[in-house]
Amino acid sequence: MLHSIPVSHIAGVGRAKQKCLADLGLWTVDDVLHHFPFRYDDRSVQSFETFEDGEKITARAVIEGVCAVRWQKGKAICTAAMRVDARSRVTGVWFNQAYLREKLVDGRVVVVTGKYNAKRKTVVVSHTEFSSKSPNADTKWVPVYSVVRGLTSAQMQAIVQQALIQYGSQMVDVLPNYLVEKYKLASHDQAVRMMHQPASAEDLRQAHRRLAFEEFFLFQLQLQWFRQQRGQEHSGMSRSIPPDSWQTFVQELPFELTGAQVRSCEQILRDLQARQPMNRLLQGDVGSGKTLVAFWASYAVFRSGSQSALMAPTEILAEQHYQQALNRLSGFSMRVELLTGSTPEKARLSILNDVKAGEVDLLIGTHALLTENVEFARLGLVITDEQHRFGVSQRAIFRQKGQQTDVLFLSATPIPRTLALAVYGDLDVSVLDELPKGRKDIKTYWLKQKEEDKAIRLVRRELTRGRQAYVVAPLVEESEQLQDVVSATELKQRLDDQFAGFAVGLLHGRMNGRDKDEVMRSFLSGELKVLVSTTVIEVGIDVPNATVMLIYHAERFGLAQLHQLRGRVGRGEWQSYCVLLSDARSDIAKQRLETMVETTDGFLIAQRDLELRGPGEFLGVRQSGLPEFAVGDLGQDFKIMEVARDEAAAAIAGPDFWLLPSFSKLREALQRASDRAFYKD
Repeated sequence: MLHSIPVSHIAGVGRAKQKCLADLGLWTVDDVLHHFPFRYDDRSVQSFETFEDGEKITARAVIEGVCAVRWQKGKAICTAAMRVDARSRVTGVWFNQAYLREKLVDGRVVVVTGKYNAKRKTVVVSHTEFSSKSPNADTKWVPVYSVVRGLTSAQMQAIVQQALIQYGSQMVDVLPNYLVEKYKLASHDQAVRMMHQPASAEDLRQAHRRLAFEEFFLFQLQLQWFRQQRGQEHSGMSRSIPPDSWQTFVQELPFELTGAQVRSCEQILRDLQARQPMNRLLQGDVGSGKTLVAFWASYAVFRSGSQSALMAPTEILAEQHYQQALNRLSGFSMRVELLTGSTPEKARLSILNDVKAGEVDLLIGTHALLTENVEFARLGLVITDEQHRFGVSQRAIFRQKGQQTDVLFLSATPIPRTLALAVYGDLDVSVLDELPKGRKDIKTYWLKQKEEDKAIRLVRRELTRGRQAYVVAPLVEESEQLQDVVSATELKQRLDDQFAGFAVGLLHGRMNGRDKDEVMRSFLSGELKVLVSTTVIEVGIDVPNATVMLIYHAERFGLAQLHQLRGRVGRGEWQSYCVLLSDARSDIAKQRLETMVETTDGFLIAQRDLELRGPGEFLGVRQSGLPEFAVGDLGQDFKIMEVARDEAAAAIAGPDFWLLPSFSKLREALQRASDRAFYKD
């Protein structure tokens, strides 16, 4: 097996190169064969007429005369006249390659690649091949590999080619034939060779398609296997929920649910009635109605005779959930209680005793729910709001407070489906992609900093109508390094004058928790009309009366951040506005702002954000659970990921996977994948 043959068995790999390969994480022949280029240089030979100023070109040329070498600050600069297309003359320039003087002789045919300067008629050469018909002279796609000190890309290419010669015929195809035929995939052997030796763009496309599907399929197969194991370990219990529960719940609502809410509620009901614990992520755009779906889940569990608990990241958000739960659930004779760090000791002890006795049906709180003295009589469901704000260990502690507990994660941060499949691949995912009926789209404008007065007039107009406004700045205080960027404290001072007659408050991350809550409560009650803040209000409470979000230096915020900030308004019956003040100069910043103006669809925005930043930065470099793929791109290959997941689920669910010899190689690959770290910790 190639994964057990050390790289030293490849001809030409001695101790020095073996160490370099080890530094790259390449220990076996299999590792080398699957160390793919990170890009391909276009070195197809061009005619002089196609040269463009400032662009990289590749040309076959004849050296004329002798090569001149001069020294500048200890560095050699070689120049030689070259004839291209037998009639056009250019000058080649080579830096730090004095040895070329012996090779660049009159009449020598070379193939050079480098940047062309039309005014000077020079080519600064980055790559030279000395052959009238070099191996790569007619090859359009030349692979470029990631390397370490002591190993060049050309040397890496030579090692890979030698590995293909010696061991290429021994590569194993783990995919069953029915999948290869169904999706018209290249064989594994063909795909690997085309990645290293592409003859065309179509070669690369087919190779990428095959290898991306293979690694996505193996990854999803592993997740489905883990899910199946979890289901077998915890099987034996399903909740008995009375048939009239759904109709009773819906009849009490003063409004009609969206189609997405109904679909998600039906999925949750099926999970609760299944013989294995629910493990579901409910993600939806801001204002899409996730909390109501969570309340349905807690009500269904209540009708089955069990308790529920909902954990929120902040006290004020927990309090808001508590008030909403009282409004929605108290009519069903459900007892709802709130437990936070601010709960008085006497009330706290009373609530804890009642929770332990099973007299509380839904307990809402913050991290306080994780403490050891919070004991449930029959906890059946745990709900984690803004789940990314809690660590894996915290969520595990929460879940272990019950037996065979169902779990529902809530997230207001839209994640493109491809990333949800990868990061939350062992979860079922419900998506709320509709807003409640009657909800008005938020009008979004991008203004230059010099147009600030227009934004101020808009805010003042809304204030005179009785509405409220958020004003966001990227900094807490003035910065010497960022003198052109306004701070929240500076804005507060300025706006006190501009909004005279309206109370202006200040909120930022350096304030202690009690002061933050006090400011937010004042804004929620309407005592404060304008809240000047940093991004601490990115995920916060609902203030239906707030109709304007004004963001200074909007180019300094990410696309997801901007969308979350915009989601703080538009919660009420009135038309709302988001104004982005920015003198954005970079193309990416401009694209972010243009996207914000074009759409309010959080999932489309998330997909654009993923495309602009890539999955690593999109999720954050410390995001636990982000898998690494050698070929598959989580941003571009979402359709392949979806197909791979469906096929993996179908394969592992059937008895053939464990019995038929045709699946043996796939089972071995799955075992190897399970033995090594498939996730970054």
